[in-house]
Amino acid sequence: MNKLSPASSSGRPDERPADRLDSWKDISAYLKRDVSTVQRWEKREGMPVHRHLHHTLGSVYAFRSELDAWWQARSARIEREEERGAGTPSATGSAAGAEGTISVRRWRLLAAVGALGLGVAIYLLFDGRTPTGTRREITSLAVLPLQNLSGDPTQDYFADGVTEALISNLARIRALRVVSRTSVMRFKGTQASLPGIARELNVDAVIEGSVQRIGDRARISIQLIHAPTDAHLWAREYERELTDVLKLEGEVARAVAEEIRIQVTAEERDRIASAGTVNPAAHQEYLQGRYHLWKFLDEDLKRAIGHFERATQIDPGYAAAYAGLSYAWWVRGVLTNMRLKDAEPPARAAARKALALDDRLADAYTVQGYLQCIFDWDWARAENSIKHALELDPNNVDAHYTYSLLLMALGRSSDAMAQIQRAAERDPFSAQIQSTLGRILYRARRFDDAISHLNQAIVLEPRNSQAYGRLGDVYEEMGKYAEALAANQRVDALGRAPGDNFRIARIYARMGKQNEARQILDALRDRSAGRRSLTGSASVYAALGDKDEAFRLLFRNVEERDDLAIFVNEDPPFDELHSDPRWQVLLRRMNFPMKADAPGNH
Repeated sequence: MNKLSPASSSGRPDERPADRLDSWKDISAYLKRDVSTVQRWEKREGMPVHRHLHHTLGSVYAFRSELDAWWQARSARIEREEERGAGTPSATGSAAGAEGTISVRRWRLLAAVGALGLGVAIYLLFDGRTPTGTRREITSLAVLPLQNLSGDPTQDYFADGVTEALISNLARIRALRVVSRTSVMRFKGTQASLPGIARELNVDAVIEGSVQRIGDRARISIQLIHAPTDAHLWAREYERELTDVLKLEGEVARAVAEEIRIQVTAEERDRIASAGTVNPAAHQEYLQGRYHLWKFLDEDLKRAIGHFERATQIDPGYAAAYAGLSYAWWVRGVLTNMRLKDAEPPARAAARKALALDDRLADAYTVQGYLQCIFDWDWARAENSIKHALELDPNNVDAHYTYSLLLMALGRSSDAMAQIQRAAERDPFSAQIQSTLGRILYRARRFDDAISHLNQAIVLEPRNSQAYGRLGDVYEEMGKYAEALAANQRVDALGRAPGDNFRIARIYARMGKQNEARQILDALRDRSAGRRSLTGSASVYAALGDKDEAFRLLFRNVEERDDLAIFVNEDPPFDELHSDPRWQVLLRRMNFPMKADAPGNH
């Protein structure tokens, strides 16, 4: 290992600012390792890192001179351990600045030696002579956010995209439970210990590492770690042209599967290996689209749509970009003030195009199933589409989530809860999933259980106004009107969606405050712009005992497809309408399968 440039410092944070590295990111960049690695070195190897309380500086700092001295004392042993037990180093070089960077020739030699050592270690460990009892069984894992080592924060989307691709590829393996992107992103830049993260995510192993984009090439360094013991099992480094990045992501996934010896079917292996080359410019647009998509805000969803559209213009044969485009339109229709029926045509067209180009895209089948459910009311085809998505990608959280919505609409509450719980296993920190589990329990009339999960959703995301609104619905059905109004006051404080005041109106109606309820309804009727819940307004008229107006709005909504009507048969506020002959007409209009105990069905 080359000597590092000499420097001196007493370690006081105000003495040599030019010699000081003021964050874990700076320290890891200087050491040419990722953050998790240098944090372990501090804990296990006594690497000199200082902490201070000054509010204008980072929480940790280190001095190059102290790191240089520490590395000279420890480098030989650390390198031997990396080559012997964990494979090649997780990045290229040693603790060095511009004046102390290891030469490319020397790095290549070390990489070759490390790779040879790794191959020998794997051969000795897995050639059949090692007793099976010494192997660590891994049936679940999490891919932690890969660190962006480019030095350019605008390249975060690229590192996040590679992280998501590894998750997606590994999630195709049915025998392996893979934690979703949403939950692992909570740990981006975290200083938490790996065993602690693993306990929170309930996984056997984690993958961590880094991504560095260098011109038209990408370098990926990853490590597989047995989470409970923090023991490194395997490490590799890859470098490819950007045109081959999809193949590289598949190659990494296959290598991980082989290392943990998980059962992979021939079809799963073929799907992981099937990625072709990609136009780098189109792929960059696609990755930026995914980056904005996950923010779930209207402005970001518009940006995501723009990036996906540009990706398809650059490469009209890029199926994943069309799948992303369909998903972005779908999410806009559901989560924003955009009218649902306006999102349907572009979402459907993009999903069809994606599947025409590649009929193995789980996300496209999920969107297709959702549209077949809420717009076509073709319940059997919708269920088949979503089940096929899960056959292709058994860990797909969105498919499990969407399937739970379909089953909830059909009144199959036990099956709906099984699907949403599978989604929760793969995305344990999703407030939306906990909120939806609470909604399923509400529609199953299990109100106490619903309150528990809705409160859990609020703990996970205190700004979740939807969960507060749903909590108010539960209290309303329990006759706890004061608690219901208090929950809706929280919705107002967080910013109620326009046209969403029907909940307060319905509570007033049930409290006997009909004038107040009708005043809110008049205000809703006068709205000339934005999105109005016809189903919600109908529920208020039902509470007021005005069945004629309730049915008029429900039938109008069925004709216009402008609001989610698929849950009306399970919603408690409409229970009193079920005995009216018009109810069965409404259900037939929506092609609902008739229940055995439905009036007129005996």
